[in-house]
Amino acid sequence: MSIAVTTDAIAPAKEKPAAPHLDYRPDVDGLRAIAVLPVVIFHAFPALIPGGFVGVDIFFVISGYLITGILLRALNKQQFSLLGFYGRRIKRIFPALITMMITVFLFGWLVLLPDEFEQLGKHIAAGAAFVLNLSLFIDTNLYFGAIEAPLVHLWSLGVEEQFYLVWPLLLWATWRLGRWQVALLGAITVVSFYLNVSAVHEEPLQSFYLPTARLWELSLGGLLAFATQNKAAHGGHESLPSWIPHKGLFGDNARANLGAVLLIGSFAFLHNKMEFPGWWALAPVIGSVLLISAGPGSFISRRVLSQRWMVFVGLISYPLYLWHWPLLSLAHTIDWRDYTPALRVGVVALSFVLAWLTYRYIERPLRGSPKTLKVASGLFATMAVCAVGGWLTYKTQIPARPIPADVAKILAAENEDFPYPKEPGFLNVGTGAKKVLFIGDSTLAQYHWRVDKVLKEHPGNSRGAIFAWRPGCAPHDDITRVAHAKCRQLLVDAIAMAKTAPIESVVIGFSWYSYLTGNRDSDHVGEVRPLLPVADPALENVRRMVEGFAASGKKVYIMQNAPLNPGFAPRQMVQRTIFAPGFRVNSEPASKQHLLTAYEPFLVRLRQIAKDNNATLIDPLGGLCPEGVCPSITKNDEPIYRDAFHLRKFYILESVSYIDPVVLDTGHDSMPGGR
Repeated sequence: MSIAVTTDAIAPAKEKPAAPHLDYRPDVDGLRAIAVLPVVIFHAFPALIPGGFVGVDIFFVISGYLITGILLRALNKQQFSLLGFYGRRIKRIFPALITMMITVFLFGWLVLLPDEFEQLGKHIAAGAAFVLNLSLFIDTNLYFGAIEAPLVHLWSLGVEEQFYLVWPLLLWATWRLGRWQVALLGAITVVSFYLNVSAVHEEPLQSFYLPTARLWELSLGGLLAFATQNKAAHGGHESLPSWIPHKGLFGDNARANLGAVLLIGSFAFLHNKMEFPGWWALAPVIGSVLLISAGPGSFISRRVLSQRWMVFVGLISYPLYLWHWPLLSLAHTIDWRDYTPALRVGVVALSFVLAWLTYRYIERPLRGSPKTLKVASGLFATMAVCAVGGWLTYKTQIPARPIPADVAKILAAENEDFPYPKEPGFLNVGTGAKKVLFIGDSTLAQYHWRVDKVLKEHPGNSRGAIFAWRPGCAPHDDITRVAHAKCRQLLVDAIAMAKTAPIESVVIGFSWYSYLTGNRDSDHVGEVRPLLPVADPALENVRRMVEGFAASGKKVYIMQNAPLNPGFAPRQMVQRTIFAPGFRVNSEPASKQHLLTAYEPFLVRLRQIAKDNNATLIDPLGGLCPEGVCPSITKNDEPIYRDAFHLRKFYILESVSYIDPVVLDTGHDSMPGGR
């Protein structure tokens, strides 16, 4: 998750305001601090402020409010200039952004692997063109802050700049409509909100990244500016219309207090497993609208938001946002093993230092220059060079730092095809009349290669197999946000199929640890974690499935988790340094006993379900962890895993014998055991 702090910074009382045609409100700078600090903390320590990512929504409201206010003032005075508006935008946004992108590019060359460096180039090109949100929506599945992507946070900058391209023209074109203008803008806001809530369940990336689903947050701030512009247009101070009370139940303090409660509640109770933005985004958005509408005279505005240190953080919030995420990302990339709390505190402190230096010596001098056209033109040309350089890097015309041969061999493992089928759904394997039905996610579907091999080597075998699977599908809807309806329908269809005559046996298998503990972080998989509250209904779903299959006379198997360990993913085996040779391999095994301890909370429940229904547990650790150690590489230094969760195809074909008895007739010899 990320945030773009790009509204015109309005300097404190002792400085010349950046937009002298607006009344300076230190509380708005303070509100920026309230937005950016939780985002920084959330990115460094997600557990401290689970909903810290909603800072982006706060800033969208601030941006819509301030920019609309500036535009309305200009339109009222008949001084509207699109060229002047974009010139000021360039002076405001480009200096810090260019500085950060060039720095990240240079440092990225030192520590990023070739494909990572290519991705960085692509993100620089898209970020410089302010379309990274669209690029992420189309091409990737990076969501809620991908630590391996140092510029993924620029998605929100894209949303804002796309808003700035449309909103000024829309205000100018509808200016003579009078009250109908507000009605039209209100209707657009409602439509945008509808697009957000209608897509967040089935297409969460659409609601998250597309400007059409985010516009309502900025336009609500804009509509608030309409409510204050009448007095300001006639020389008065900005304030709400007289029909909105300033005291009492709906007065300034009441609105500010309610807004603060909504923001604090958002930070504390929202989390990144929720369907967001959706309806949940109303809390931080309405909270921000209420706080801004309360004006500078409310108690919270005067005593909290206008504190000097809050105003200071608000002033540097844009460069702070730009710097903190790339620094955290690159620190993690250099060696995830050393990504300690102390290191993250140091990185955040460095972000503040760089933010102040950028604001003081780069951003403020250029933004304050009276030579708007000249400065804006130079910045625009420099940004164009960044975009071209990023694109050339993406197309490998600018080469990455060379990597040693042993590192290249390790990385080749993750460039192979995925071990599971490319198309989710129902996959038939073998021609036997009796069928074994496999129901689960990609960690179960990966075994189809072994099943296919075993059945071909035993042509007289009477069994075939059907894999009913979909990636990211868990045994309960509330666990995963990926394709709820498709997962639900898959389970419904698979359960119905399991009760038909050809199905003799059923195998149920999911990435139990990841779903039931909520730990899908490749840096920490396999750690001892408590079960989530949703684990109870998920395991009850499994119990009902097993009971139903057993009652139908089917033989039931439950596939346990394969070994999970952060160091199993090939990329995680690579350590980086700015000094030669730059990259080296560090492959560490996992302790079988440690994994058993981590798996025990759900293994106890699965064992009981199996015992109660005469089902059989299949234990991958027995075959993959000889002598109490789960290796990450073979004796030939080949990685066993393609990523943190999936075995490689060759290893599945050669070594995963624990699946064989499920599909072989009684009396057939199983394949050789694991290495």
